[in-house]
Amino acid sequence: GLIAVQIYFLILVIGLGYLLGNVSIGSARLGPMAGVLLAGLVFGHYGFAIPERVKEIGFILFIYSVGLQAGPRFFSVFFKDGFKYAAMAGVTAAAAISVTIGCTYLIDFSPGLSAGLMAGSMTSSPLLAAAQDAVQSGLAQPHSGQSVAQAMGEVSVGYAITYLFGLLGVLTAMRLLPKVMGFDLRAEAAKLAKERRMTDDDEEAGRDNRPMIRAFEVDDQTIVGRRLDELGMSRDLGCVIQHIKREGKLITPDSDTELSMGDRVSVVGPGERLENLEGKIGPGVFDTELLSPPVDSIVVIVTHPDAVGKPIGELHTLARYGCYITRIVRSQIELPISMDVVLEKGDAVRISGLRERLNALVKRMGYEERRVIQTDLLTFALGIVLGLLLGKITLKAGAVALGMGAAGGLLLSGIFIGFLRSIHPTFGRVPPAARWVFMELGMVLFIAGVGLEAGGGIIEALKAVGLPLFLSGAAVTTAAMAAGLFFGRYVLKLHPALLFGALAGSMTSTPALSVVTQSVDHPIPALGYAGAYPFANLFMAMGGTLLMYL
Repeated sequence: GLIAVQIYFLILVIGLGYLLGNVSIGSARLGPMAGVLLAGLVFGHYGFAIPERVKEIGFILFIYSVGLQAGPRFFSVFFKDGFKYAAMAGVTAAAAISVTIGCTYLIDFSPGLSAGLMAGSMTSSPLLAAAQDAVQSGLAQPHSGQSVAQAMGEVSVGYAITYLFGLLGVLTAMRLLPKVMGFDLRAEAAKLAKERRMTDDDEEAGRDNRPMIRAFEVDDQTIVGRRLDELGMSRDLGCVIQHIKREGKLITPDSDTELSMGDRVSVVGPGERLENLEGKIGPGVFDTELLSPPVDSIVVIVTHPDAVGKPIGELHTLARYGCYITRIVRSQIELPISMDVVLEKGDAVRISGLRERLNALVKRMGYEERRVIQTDLLTFALGIVLGLLLGKITLKAGAVALGMGAAGGLLLSGIFIGFLRSIHPTFGRVPPAARWVFMELGMVLFIAGVGLEAGGGIIEALKAVGLPLFLSGAAVTTAAMAAGLFFGRYVLKLHPALLFGALAGSMTSTPALSVVTQSVDHPIPALGYAGAYPFANLFMAMGGTLLMYL
């Protein structure tokens, strides 16, 4: 039947889109979403369509998953140091909205084209989804003489025409701006990494980070009589002493324990670093009692007040339990490990050490992310229902109905459920891989629908308003980047490496983060990106609803 044929073409659009996404223009890769959009435009131009409900399901899964991802750390970041990144994302969004409104009144774009213009210029799927939902839900009325379908089609067309510059313009700017501003971004990143004692990527490339255990006999007078926390082994070498064997007795040390001449110690750490310890402690020895306890690694989700908001260097619980951090992931972005990195609620931290000591440490940091695949679909579904109900709440202001719409409701519900799970991890489990699938699948279905929807009117729109719309999109992208860059550099006074990471997050451009991290050959810009990105998504979604009221 017709539905079966439409499903076949939907799968074909997605497959071809991912194939197109591998195409590179210069050193910039289009990416899967741009590929799916282009494939959808081609098929849409020839009259192919998909069931509207498929696009709606994609919209729901995507928007709710965005909120769910941001939830664990949203409030803690907003009310602490991360406020500066929220402010930068807000300034960037405000600049984009202002220029969009200016272009709309200057050239007389319809509200649908206006919202699509900003969504494409900022490559923001949440903004696109919120704008279309505002029309479909009745929060915003279509332009005079338009049907709901026509208004939603205009949003899609505006998005499609401005998206390419929004993607490639930002990537090009990320390569050129550091040079224009006189920054040697690689040197600046290396300098900041050294100041913060971050691991060097070149050094890390050849290192085996799996935890290993070796035994040494203390014969260096310079470390005898000194407390373990004074030795700084965890801070400087990423290694920790697990057990001390003194006069035949096995001791489990803490940070105040002092070493004595002749002590035998078991040390856990990355293999290559352990090789450097003989000259710092003493000769290696073989002692089955010291070497037999198994070394393990676990992933801890940070939620405990003793860890949230604390720099790793001040997290004395790590040294106390003889464990060390090997990986930090925040909002699906891996962060560089530094003693100055502040842990935030919801961070996924991989920690290595002896199993029994890891079990004790978990209680002081949060909860262990178990290696299970089950998703709490009941809570997931109830969260979506809650979001859709919140989206139906409207307030009347004269003849205008004001509300969040489904996009705002789903975002708010996702943030709320994600935050609650960070406090009570016994419910609402959505493993990171499952959340990624929901988000990616939802976005792909939604973008495919947008492309097919826009394809039917893309040629006519290009002839009528193509050039003004494209140039307006370039103006929005440029103004938003300029505002974010100026505010971050001269008001917040961010370090250049963090500044460009935060700018990529404020522009909701993950490809731009890849460009910056590749140019500096260090993951340090991810710190700024992870701070700004969740807030940028929220502000963009709000902007999409706002623009439809014009």
